[in-house]
Amino acid sequence: RLAISLHGATNEVREQIMPVNRKYPLEQLIPAAKIFARTHGRMLTLEFILIEDINDSLDQARKLAAIARDLHAHVNLIPYNTVEGLPWVRPSITRQDRFVKEVRALGVTATLRREKGHDIDAACGQLRLKTERELAATSAITGSSIDQPEPES
Repeated sequence: RLAISLHGATNEVREQIMPVNRKYPLEQLIPAAKIFARTHGRMLTLEFILIEDINDSLDQARKLAAIARDLHAHVNLIPYNTVEGLPWVRPSITRQDRFVKEVRALGVTATLRREKGHDIDAACGQLRLKTERELAATSAITGSSIDQPEPES
């Protein structure tokens, strides 16, 4: 199976979220994905994190649906988990629902993930960042480094 982190249905939007798009734009990614699907005979999944006012427009939904239909792919929509220090915002449930309805109306199977833990910073990405910051703060206070092995005696 192959899940592709798409997160933008155009190069312009995708580059805001995924700088790797500059090296591997959609014009290269989509044909490669088609070859993979044809070779392995498996349905692809397109992962798409919904970020308010970045990629949650109906225009992006339509373009995403066109890509998914072309690839015969399932779409997994994931509302963005707000992470301290990053400027992005999770779309409202109304915006999320509008987006998934548009994708489905265009003939694409899509799942909208409703994860738990977002409100207590325990959702995907949030807990990891919080843990890394706590470890860094502890290291700064004690003067030790977690990444450095202790010297042998």
